[in-house]
Amino acid sequence: MHRSPTSQRQAGAALIVSLIFLVLLTLIAVSAMQGTILQERMAGNTQNRMLAFQAAEAALNAGAASLAAANLPAGTGYYMNINSLPSANYTSSQDWATTFPWSTGAATYSGTLQGVAQAPRFVVERLTNTFPSGCSSGSNPIPKTVTPAGYYRITARGVGGTTNAAVVLQEIYIRCS
Repeated sequence: MHRSPTSQRQAGAALIVSLIFLVLLTLIAVSAMQGTILQERMAGNTQNRMLAFQAAEAALNAGAASLAAANLPAGTGYYMNINSLPSANYTSSQDWATTFPWSTGAATYSGTLQGVAQAPRFVVERLTNTFPSGCSSGSNPIPKTVTPAGYYRITARGVGGTTNAAVVLQEIYIRCS
């Protein structure tokens, strides 16, 4: 059987249309995969950030608990005077995030946290030497050398599943007695 020239051209056109259709389907599939990969990365980064935030909050609570104790602990991580911070005056969150020596200059959170790359750390700074308003010093003020009253700033740093996901939190704590 002999084919006409028109039918031969039609058979070639069907092949070209099929190949174009396959290329379009491949582009759609690749685009969908890239979108899924991007969403998976964003979800992972969000999870890392949340882990870091929870770790920093745990360290912040540990710093507050140490200030709630009758006597303040001494040692690394407790700077009782804001002017005695090592090497710089850390006034901005960027200073705390990038230049503070967290591995050597901060107290380590003693609890256990799952999924974090490092234990969170915290620093307690004494901001004032005076009784805060609303605190009664009474007839016998508490000796400030034993249990100092005043305003304190607690700065905590936590990391997530990787050390690239770090969160720095601060709170002001008022210690009346």
